[in-house]
Amino acid sequence: MSALTMAADITFTESRGRVGFGFKRVSEIRVEKGWKDFTGIAEIVLPRNVRDFNRIEADRLFELGDPIQIKFGYDAGEIPIEFEGYISDVADGVPYRLKCEDEMFKLKRGSVTVSRKGTTLKQLLEIIAPGYKIECPDVPLGTVKYTNVAPIEILENLKKELGIYTYFIGKVLHSVDGNSQGGDTVNILLERNAVSENLNRKAKADEKILVRFRSLQRDGKYITFEQGDKFGTVQIRNWPYLTRAEIEIRARRIIEQQKAKGFDGTITLFGIPRIEHGMRVNLKSLFYKNIEGTYYIDKVVKTFSPGGIRQEITLGNKSI
Repeated sequence: MSALTMAADITFTESRGRVGFGFKRVSEIRVEKGWKDFTGIAEIVLPRNVRDFNRIEADRLFELGDPIQIKFGYDAGEIPIEFEGYISDVADGVPYRLKCEDEMFKLKRGSVTVSRKGTTLKQLLEIIAPGYKIECPDVPLGTVKYTNVAPIEILENLKKELGIYTYFIGKVLHSVDGNSQGGDTVNILLERNAVSENLNRKAKADEKILVRFRSLQRDGKYITFEQGDKFGTVQIRNWPYLTRAEIEIRARRIIEQQKAKGFDGTITLFGIPRIEHGMRVNLKSLFYKNIEGTYYIDKVVKTFSPGGIRQEITLGNKSI
């Protein structure tokens, strides 16, 4: 890995009458993406003495909503796209600091009105996010009614009421229930691939969880169900049209996922192998055998700086 050279490519496509341009020199990049966070974000620090600043009026270079693509990695082959989105904030001064958001930037703006009976999750997402490819379980939602709300508010309600998490990967909108997202498994040897680790070695099986279900039936009545630890952290779900047997299965699955043996915390890796949230990591160690196992990756924070490329991964539940 010492023979590899870091490379970056920041592209701003043509927008609002301003010509497209790009930079291959950048001081710092930070990209943060996680499947529980709705919005992927990025921040870049650009050196002030860049040639493009001279040929384009500085005050017209960057504006809210301008599209941006961020690539960085090592120059052995194609540099991967690490972020696509829009400028969400420009910090004045030297050097330039740009904050960016992924496609969720658009779903935070404008408003929609939805009033439908017998709607599925996919149908609802197609209404509030038209034009995007959607990947999600096609589960029933029953009657939905929202009046003049931002699409992101509907997504927040789905998270609160149903435990459904929604996020973008590129231009594709994903919705998942718990750890149902798929992804490749990457092998990591702690002593070889990690810069540092900050893991909480307290097993999550000790956590107390209480699941409360409320399911609207087609006759207008509700089935209510409660399972778990009496004084545990409450997980509320409001899924319609479930039988009691289906509710019990879902409640048991939620508790198993929450209590899956594993460790909270983060591991900071070098830039290779490349990691994305939604993947799984098969973690091995020469000395700490108690942390070994296959874990979901809930979040990845990537940085590009003079010190190198780093990937801080947040471990999720242990893969069952």
